[in-house]
Amino acid sequence: MNEEKYIQALRNNPHGIRNIPNPTEAMMLAAVEQNGMLLNYIKNPTETVVEAALSASPRAVQYVENPSAELLAALVKKDWSVLEYIEEPSTELVALAIEQSGWAIKFAKEPSETVQIKAVEKNYDAIQYIAEPTEAVQLAAVRENYQALRYIKGPTDAVEAEAVRQDPQAMRLVPNLTKERALKLFSVNSYVLGYVSSSVGVTKDDLEKTIISVVSQDDIDESYLRGLLTNKTFGGRQATWQIDLLQVIEQHGSRQAKQILIDEFLKY
Repeated sequence: MNEEKYIQALRNNPHGIRNIPNPTEAMMLAAVEQNGMLLNYIKNPTETVVEAALSASPRAVQYVENPSAELLAALVKKDWSVLEYIEEPSTELVALAIEQSGWAIKFAKEPSETVQIKAVEKNYDAIQYIAEPTEAVQLAAVRENYQALRYIKGPTDAVEAEAVRQDPQAMRLVPNLTKERALKLFSVNSYVLGYVSSSVGVTKDDLEKTIISVVSQDDIDESYLRGLLTNKTFGGRQATWQIDLLQVIEQHGSRQAKQILIDEFLKY
């Protein structure tokens, strides 16, 4: 069988390259242009054949001996998931991959905290691929999306607080909620009460004491207080919690809290 017939046969069945001894470059190309992974069955491929194989299937890089840094960078830019098939990828390659997807962190060995933070800032759920993320990494993830909390084992108080600060729905992801933890998180975002079961045992007195503790602070979180003042579960006759916020702030509020109170009511 002459070369042309081999090439025609390979176009119909590229896997046939496995059974051809000493194939020509043209035969190799006929096979890898259809399925780059067939590079695995070709001995001593030419540079042209390698390029054709990688163009068709970037994952075929695992069958390339001593690929250059330039080649690897080009492949990662084309498809970040290629990182999985690169043995001991460099810091530069990992960074290139993470620019496309934070999920690339799962193919990095012992990534630095800085790299981990970049990954979760790109895709918050990339934290599921990080073993024992530091508090800084956890915080970066929940700041992007509170749902990152579902992937964090044993989040710190600061991480839970940041999650509910972003969205009170994060309370759904706080395991084994106690009254003490519920009140701590209430001091961060008053709207978390909508996600606290009555079985937790939070009382009106508990809430009032927590509010007093918060509003008495000189460096009170302005966004928290404004949120509290507009929370319809407090104050009015139809409110869930009959707590007179105006009176509480007038009696116990810091100068800053009282100024925010005045500013808020001047809006109406």
